[in-house]
Amino acid sequence: MLNWEEIKQNKGIINAIDWDITPQEAFEAYQIKSINAWKQRNLEDVCYFVLSVWRGEAKVNLVRRTYRDSEDLAEAPVPEELVREAVARQGGGAPRVAHYEVDEEIKQWLRRELKT
Repeated sequence: MLNWEEIKQNKGIINAIDWDITPQEAFEAYQIKSINAWKQRNLEDVCYFVLSVWRGEAKVNLVRRTYRDSEDLAEAPVPEELVREAVARQGGGAPRVAHYEVDEEIKQWLRRELKT
């Protein structure tokens, strides 16, 4: 996994970020077992942010998804208060495991950080 400074310096990754795709949309489009997977074979790799909750701990990860797999590229150092508020707005409380889309407040913070 890359650190945040490496991401900030990597224009190739920054330019590959899809700010509109949700984790659910990415999963459905790139999942090999999905009903329409045969239509997706020419999809380019996509990078997107996901608000991930694991065992009650929330964080924002940058993910690269390909037709074959996905990988976490980096954890974004989003202020804890923004993350906590986003989880509350989307899921109400802190579930043990969940994946949420990144809300507008976090997107704005990420865009300022990455200068996009």
